[in-house]
Amino acid sequence: MRADAVREDSSPGPASVSGPAFPHLIKALSTALVVAVLVWGAGALRDVVWADFSLGAAVLFGSALLITVIVWLWMLKSRTQISHETIEQTWIWHKRVQIKDITQAKLIYVPYLSWLIAPRLIVRAGMGLQVFYSADPSVLKAFALLVRGQAK
Repeated sequence: MRADAVREDSSPGPASVSGPAFPHLIKALSTALVVAVLVWGAGALRDVVWADFSLGAAVLFGSALLITVIVWLWMLKSRTQISHETIEQTWIWHKRVQIKDITQAKLIYVPYLSWLIAPRLIVRAGMGLQVFYSADPSVLKAFALLVRGQAK
């Protein structure tokens, strides 16, 4: 028997569960919004007076485009994981909180609107707040157990 298998069997709490951070419809809406902005921006390029277009303006527009695309891509691939020890979410920067360090937790979940308003867990650990989004039912169940103090 593997050593990590023994640890998983003897450790308290549920096994680690993970899932997408955002629901499919939110991903589709954000994709439509990004495509619409890109199409509108491409159309606006025809009206630009290139002689008056400065390097600063080019850097500003390029930075805005880069930030928009990076946030959109991470929104599409972001995943949330909760185990008996940690809560983690992949994002532009990796978010991770030790469950033992959590002093407050609040689950924001709007029934029948979770397809539009992404469910999230807000936790206070130390001096800061962390927000973890999840669209997966098993992760949301683990979040609910944590908020109720039933997670081990």
